[in-house]
Amino acid sequence: MNLAIVTGTTKGIGAALRDVFAADPNNLIVTLSRAPTTISPANVNLDVGELGAIEPAFADVMTRVAGKHFDHAVLINNAGVVSPVGAFDEISVAETGQNLIVNVAAPMALTRLFALATRGIARQRLVVNISSGAAKRAVAGWSAYCAAKAALEMATRVAALEAAATDPTLAVCSLAPGVVDTHMQGFIRSANEKQFPDVARFRAMKTDGALRDAHDVARDIVALITSGKLTNGGNFDIRELTQ
Repeated sequence: MNLAIVTGTTKGIGAALRDVFAADPNNLIVTLSRAPTTISPANVNLDVGELGAIEPAFADVMTRVAGKHFDHAVLINNAGVVSPVGAFDEISVAETGQNLIVNVAAPMALTRLFALATRGIARQRLVVNISSGAAKRAVAGWSAYCAAKAALEMATRVAALEAAATDPTLAVCSLAPGVVDTHMQGFIRSANEKQFPDVARFRAMKTDGALRDAHDVARDIVALITSGKLTNGGNFDIRELTQ
């Protein structure tokens, strides 16, 4: 039996990951989602933007797996936000702070809780932090998002370095999923050129059919997890691993 814990499963890649994991009867899937849902019977309601809610929610997750042991356990920190979109000197401090909480602080907190809670109940454990090409490329209008994803990749590398020294059954990596047809992409396309100078390129990707289906991407992610290609300390790009 394998354990999969996935955040941000209301829509997009998270919802697709939930479906793909749930299709295999050898998986126990527990989701962490802001919106209440009946789709996943093992869902724990959590808004990762509320740091104080993370520890109680994760404790609830672990009650769902009490007394069980697993061959493999994976945490996928998928929940994320691109907003605020706009010039760095026009977005508010509060908006920037909320972006950093969702995209950096929450995954770091969940990684810690997962590492502690699954030690001894799973033979191998993996954390996959969903990143973005924006972690490595400056994009006008995305100062918070670019900074957050870059910080997440560095936090991933540090956690992996420490795990290698003290916890050899734990691997921590990040994975950029490429351009995917999700609600977030729709939000990006709704920005005006003043907020986001590159908006025309993102609109063209939708028009030209360049966006990948979320379920196709989710199947690739699960296959990469199963294959063992997502090794400790890697900051991976799905397009490079699946070519």
